[in-house]
Amino acid sequence: KFGTFFGISSLATVSLAEIGESISSPKLFQLYVHKDKGLNAALIQAAKDAKFDALALTVDTIVSGKRERCLHTGFTSPPRLTPSSAISFATHPGWTLNYLGRERFSLPNLESHVAAGTDAAISVADYFNTMLDQTMDWAMAEQIRSQWGGPFCLKGVMSVEDARRAVDIGATAIMVSNHGGRQLDGSRAPFDQLAEIVDAVGDRIEVICDGGITRGTHVLKALSVGAKACSGGRLYLYALAAGGQRGVERTLANLSAEIERGMKLMGVTRLDQLGRGNLRWR
Repeated sequence: KFGTFFGISSLATVSLAEIGESISSPKLFQLYVHKDKGLNAALIQAAKDAKFDALALTVDTIVSGKRERCLHTGFTSPPRLTPSSAISFATHPGWTLNYLGRERFSLPNLESHVAAGTDAAISVADYFNTMLDQTMDWAMAEQIRSQWGGPFCLKGVMSVEDARRAVDIGATAIMVSNHGGRQLDGSRAPFDQLAEIVDAVGDRIEVICDGGITRGTHVLKALSVGAKACSGGRLYLYALAAGGQRGVERTLANLSAEIERGMKLMGVTRLDQLGRGNLRWR
């Protein structure tokens, strides 16, 4: 509805085919590389068949970060019934009715190859640590780019050296991202890495700022540094959890209005007028 790129990952709860049939606006598929080579090939082909416009290869998650909140709560997908989770369900009847009344949880893009994460209750960390290919390297990334054959992005780049390598293997774009701060403990924020990466490769590859984008002014700051675009996950997922489709629409409407209002108050009428002169560094 808002004309944004819509991105889903290998672990999406809706199939690539259904999304391809449902929406005509730009679509991006975020690939997690599994140990099962057949699954990787099937996912790429499914994205092609569904006419996705771009593929983003996730390069910062060959092993899971220490997700301490999940360890504390015992979170799994689908939920595993334990004494503590039973108490949580009992004290949140709305959650319980929602879970029991909706369609069965599934990961349709994986079901033909992977049992874990569909009917089996498993934590995100356990899934990453057991199912994803920890041998992924630059040669594999280049092979996936060639296999895909279209606009290709590396998601999770945080250094100038890796940004230059992305250019060398023919990537179209990079997402400067620390995976929501859930991977390398103590990692810098993507925005703090943005200027040096833009200065190094911004004239040869599209640089996308991924992470921490929750307000229109955040977008304007990133574009002022030199990013070509911004992306966000929690930005719409929180809105989706709280208000469904209406929540997402309200969030995107707020974001759009904030960008427009901020530009007007800055005296800017076009995005190409944004520059580092708008910013003060500390």
